[in-house]
Amino acid sequence: MTAAARPARAGSGTATWFPSDAVVAGSRLADLCRRAGVPDRAALDVWAREDPVRFWDLVTSWMGLRWTREPDVTVVGLDRPEAARWYPGGRFSLVDNTLQRWAEDGRGCRPALVWAGEDGAVGRMDRATLLAESARVAAGLRTAGVAVGDRVGVQLAMTPEVAVVQLALAWVGAVAVPVFSGFGASAVADRLRLAEARALVVADGVVRRGRVRDLRGQTAEVLAEVASLDLCVTVPVPVPGREPPDRLPHEVTWAELRALGDGADPGPSSHPADHPLMVAFTSGTTGRPKGITLGTAGFCVKAGSDAALLLDVGAGDVVGWVTDPGWVMHPITLLGGLLAGATVALVDGAPDHPHPARLWETVDALGVTVLGVSPTLVRGLAACGGEPRAVPGSLRVLASSGEPWTEDAYAWLFERVGGGRLPVVNYSGGTEVSGAILSNTVTEPIEPCAFAGPVPGMGAALADTGGNPVVSGPGELVLTCASPGMPLGFWGEPGRYERTYWADWPGRWRHGDWAEVTEGGPWLIHGRSDDTLKIAGKRIGPAEVENVANAVDGVLESAAVGVPDPVKGSALVVFARTALDTEPDPVREAVLTAVGARLGRALTPSAVHVVEDLPRTRSGKILRRLVLDAYLGRAVDADQPSLANPGALDAVRGPR
Repeated sequence: MTAAARPARAGSGTATWFPSDAVVAGSRLADLCRRAGVPDRAALDVWAREDPVRFWDLVTSWMGLRWTREPDVTVVGLDRPEAARWYPGGRFSLVDNTLQRWAEDGRGCRPALVWAGEDGAVGRMDRATLLAESARVAAGLRTAGVAVGDRVGVQLAMTPEVAVVQLALAWVGAVAVPVFSGFGASAVADRLRLAEARALVVADGVVRRGRVRDLRGQTAEVLAEVASLDLCVTVPVPVPGREPPDRLPHEVTWAELRALGDGADPGPSSHPADHPLMVAFTSGTTGRPKGITLGTAGFCVKAGSDAALLLDVGAGDVVGWVTDPGWVMHPITLLGGLLAGATVALVDGAPDHPHPARLWETVDALGVTVLGVSPTLVRGLAACGGEPRAVPGSLRVLASSGEPWTEDAYAWLFERVGGGRLPVVNYSGGTEVSGAILSNTVTEPIEPCAFAGPVPGMGAALADTGGNPVVSGPGELVLTCASPGMPLGFWGEPGRYERTYWADWPGRWRHGDWAEVTEGGPWLIHGRSDDTLKIAGKRIGPAEVENVANAVDGVLESAAVGVPDPVKGSALVVFARTALDTEPDPVREAVLTAVGARLGRALTPSAVHVVEDLPRTRSGKILRRLVLDAYLGRAVDADQPSLANPGALDAVRGPR
C-alpha cells in the first residue's frame, strides 16, 4: 500500500490511500464481484440497478444466511418502492444466523464479544456462552410476561449485557427500542410512550470520565410517565456512596431475570422475515421523533452486507465502533459483525479518559482490527493530544460516520493514527436504511473526506431542486429503488413514512442530504439539504463553509446559517466556537478572510460571531436551525428533547 505524505483537499481528485493488489484480491467485495461476474464495485452497482432481485439473492446466498422457511419471493412491489415488501412468506432467526450457524461450524469457542471499561478491565465471551446467555435471558423475559411484538426500551452502556439483550429480544420476537444512554427522563419517556413500550431494560448508572451517573431516579420518573410500562429490568452498575436503593415499580433485577430463565423454555427464535426487529427513533430539529420500524431479515441483510463488503469484516476480525447503544451504528456493528463471523468489541466510557490516548490502548488490548469513529470524536482527540504512541498493531481498517469530515481532522486520523497506511472508509447513510448509501471500500483508492461512490443495491443518485437528475456537481441525495433495510413504516403513524421520504418526487426517496459528484468521480456530502445555504443565488452546503472556518486557528467548531438580507435574499453568517480565553477579533477577521479566499468573494460572510457554545443534539450534532432562530430572536423551545445544551441558545443570542 502507498500513501501521500499529507491528505489533499477534499474533492481535489487526489487520492492518498491506494490498496495493494493483494488487498484487493483478498477482499470480500472482490469475492462477491467474482461471483457476480463483474470487475469492481462500480460495475456491481450498475448490475444491482439493472437486476436488483438477482443482486440481493446473490448477496444473501454469499453471506450464507439461512432461512427457517424460504421466502415465497425475494420482494414484491418494486414498481412502487415505498410499498415494497421484502422476503414475504419467509421465516428467519437472527440468533441462528449470528450465533448458532457459527457454533455448528466448530467456532463456538471463538470470542463473540470483547469489552473494556475506563478502568482498563477487559473481558471476553465466546459464541457458545453468548448463545446460552441469550437463551437464558430470552426465557426470563418470556417468564416475566414479555411476548412476541411487545416493544422493550433498552437504555444500556457499552457492556456485554447490551448484546445479550438485543439477541434475547430478537429470540422472543419482542421489538427493541434503543435509547441513548445520555437522554434525560423526558426524552426517554417521549420515545417509550410513542412506541407504547411494555418493558424497559436499563442500567443503574452510566460510567463517564471516572464518575457514575445514577439513572435510578430518572428511571423512576420514566416509569411514572409511561403508563404502558409494567416491567423494568435493571442492570447493576455500582454507584460509590449510594445506599442500597429502594425497589423501583415493576423492577426485576438482572440477576433475578437470569434466575427466571434458568431451565425455562426460551421459545422459538424464528419469526416472519418482516417481523419488526427494532423501533429506532431519529430526532429532527423540529417535530416529534420518528419511530423508524426496521424488519429483522432486511436489517440483517443490509447490516451484514455492509460489514462484509464495505468494511471488509470477516471471521477472525475484531470490529468495534465508538458509539452509544442508543444510536443505530451500534446494532449495525453488533449484528453486522456477528453475521460476518467476527468478534465485536465494546468500548465503554469516555475514549479519552483516564488519559487522552486511552482509546488506542484499548484497541491494542482488545486486538481491534476494524474501528469506527466519528469526525467529532477525532477532532476532540486531536485537540487534547490523544494520538497513539504508535500505529495500533492490530488495526487494518479505520472507518467513520455521522457527519462530514473537516480536512484537518481527517488528516490527523489518517496520519497520526493510521500512519498514512490504513484506509479510512467513509460510511454515510442513516437509520432509515439500516446502513450506508455512500461509502469507500478497501478495493479502491480513497480521496480525503470523500466517498468512492454509491453502495451497490441502494440506487443512489442526485437531483436538483425540481427533482431532475444531476449527473455531475451538487444536488439532493435520492434513492431510485427500494432496498431490504428500508423501514416497514413509522411506528404508530400510518402514512408518515411515505410522506417523509417518497412524496416529493414519486418513485424516489429524498434522503435530506446535500451531496456532490466531483469531476474526478468521488462523491462528497456537504450536510443536510434542509440547512443548505443560498447566498445571492449561489447554493452551498453549510459544511463547506464550516470546514474552512474550523481550519482557522482558535476555532473549535462552527455553524454557518443564512439570514434574511434585503439585497442578497440570504446573507451568510458564521458562528465560531472558541475557547473562553480566545481574543475574538483576530478570529473574526481570520474566518472572514479564509471563507472569502476559499469559497469566493461572493460567499464572504456578512458577519462572523465568536461564541462560547453552540446548540447541539445529544449525539453531538450542531442544530443550525436553532442557531438561526435564536440569533433572529425567534421563539425557541429550550425544553425540546433533541436539545442537549439549552444554555447555548443564550450564547448565540449574545455573541462576543
